[in-house]
Order: sequence, then structure tokens, then C-alpha cells
Amino acid sequence: MPTRNVHLTEHLDQFISAGISSGSYSNASEVVREGLRLLERREREDQARVEWLRTAATDAFDSIDRGEGTTFDSMEELDAYVRGVGAEVFADEAVRRRA
Repeated sequence: MPTRNVHLTEHLDQFISAGISSGSYSNASEVVREGLRLLERREREDQARVEWLRTAATDAFDSIDRGEGTTFDSMEELDAYVRGVGAEVFADEAVRRRA
């Protein structure tokens, strides 16, 4: 297994020590590997969000080009619509995380 030397801040060193002291991890390598796994997962999720946004934007612009856009009579209506779309996105994300 490859090894690397990494310089840590005092805070991160203490964080690793606390994880080992608590019994959550056996050694510093386990802590670092877990952190890297979480970072890798977050980057995958971020990329999925970007792809979703690109698709949603393309679909929205295509809809507008076809004359199917949505009009709003007030900022309140627009705000409510945007909040509803946001709730859908979070719900979709929650379903994906459970899968």
C-alpha cells in the first residue's frame, strides 16, 4: 500500500488524535482514509448536482423556446415557485442518497 507524508495543522492533528482516543478509529491512517472517502463521495455528489442543473437549465431553455415558459404576476409567486423547485431538488437528493 502506498504511503505519503502529510503536514497537518495543529487542529487536524488534534482531531485525528481525538478520533483515535474515542475508539472510533484504530490509527491515523483510518481517520485519513475515512476523510478521503467522504471527500470523494462529496465530489461525486457535487458533480451529480452540476449535471442535474445543466439538464434542468437545458430543459428550461428548450421549454421557453417552445413558448411553454411560466409567467409570474409578482415576486411572491416567483419566490414560491423557486422554493417549490428547491424542495423537489432536496427530495430527489434524499431519495438518491438512500439508494
